[in-house]
Amino acid sequence: MPRGPAVVRAPSDGVWRVGRGEDPLAVQPVEGTRSRRSSGANRFDPHSYDYGVLYFGSTLQACFAETLARLRPSVKLLALVEDEWRRAGFMDAGSVPADWRQRRTAVHVRFPKDACFLDVESPVTHQFLRVELAPAIAALELGELDVAAVRGPDRRVTQMISEWAYMARDDEKTRYSGIRYVSRLGSPWECWAAFEDDELDIEVLERLPITKDMPELREVADLFGLTVF
Repeated sequence: MPRGPAVVRAPSDGVWRVGRGEDPLAVQPVEGTRSRRSSGANRFDPHSYDYGVLYFGSTLQACFAETLARLRPSVKLLALVEDEWRRAGFMDAGSVPADWRQRRTAVHVRFPKDACFLDVESPVTHQFLRVELAPAIAALELGELDVAAVRGPDRRVTQMISEWAYMARDDEKTRYSGIRYVSRLGSPWECWAAFEDDELDIEVLERLPITKDMPELREVADLFGLTVF
């Protein structure tokens, strides 16, 4: 068994986040409750504890891919209207309203040099956690902890990993600043889930308004068949 899971550092030139409101680095509460905990929340949000998680991408394109994916029409809807739309000679798959852009800001930040992130894409981590979390994995009837499980749709798996990483301590200090993972939408998109921590000194490098002509936004919108307003 490996001595421990794989850890990595965030890119030295910084990472990006597309956040809401006046403070894009604020953890947003789950809709309808003051708590930030929800079994239906984001990929590495906790289920059994109450701590915040901020999501970043190594590139702006990764951020837009993660945030715009939910605006795509469902496959079921596409299947229902496909023939009619094709006969009409167009495929207007979906749209990104101007309000979506106006309520968000792109922020470029850098994590401290000593910030360590658990790498859930590494087979070393899979091998370590399949032993460390064996009872929980068995209870979920996973069968195995691997890339398919980590990137799969069952968020009980990723929430379990998040809580284990958050609770791991060295002299009462959180061992990991967060989790490094790859978007399930595409392997080129590297992402970072950072645990909310007063001791994690995040340096803000720049803030950008989100305009419909941003190259990264256009690239993802074109890929997803979305119209940006």
